Amino acid sequence: MSEQTSGRDASFETAPQYADTRGGNTAVVCYALMIATLFTAFATGLIALIVAYVVREDDDHWTNSHYTFVIRTFWISILYAVILGFFTLMLGWVPLLGWAIVGLMGLYTTAWFIGRNVIGLLRAMNGRPIDDPQSWFFG
Repeated sequence: MSEQTSGRDASFETAPQYADTRGGNTAVVCYALMIATLFTAFATGLIALIVAYVVREDDDHWTNSHYTFVIRTFWISILYAVILGFFTLMLGWVPLLGWAIVGLMGLYTTAWFIGRNVIGLLRAMNGRPIDDPQSWFFG
């Protein structure tokens, strides 16, 4: 009975608290849109890119590292897609060896994209910034 003396139950004290009003909800939505890109041919990724550009501010808030990370993930993945397309045109006609090279490049690109977005999503959900948002790998 003493746990509810102030009108709250005991679980209220152990619930995660955000330090300020600029929580990472928009960053989480951006990462979710980026992951959905795998199924929408960059349509939702474009929406995430626009949102990240609009919401990012010029201060040192922890969420800005996530928006920079999302923006770089989008543009680097476009670069990887162009490189993969080039190699597909050049090597895709070569049986076995060309298919293996293009397949491994596609597998790497997909794993990189998923890993980068999942790491960013988990950090945003925990309220942690990306250590190196300018990184080409996983921050």
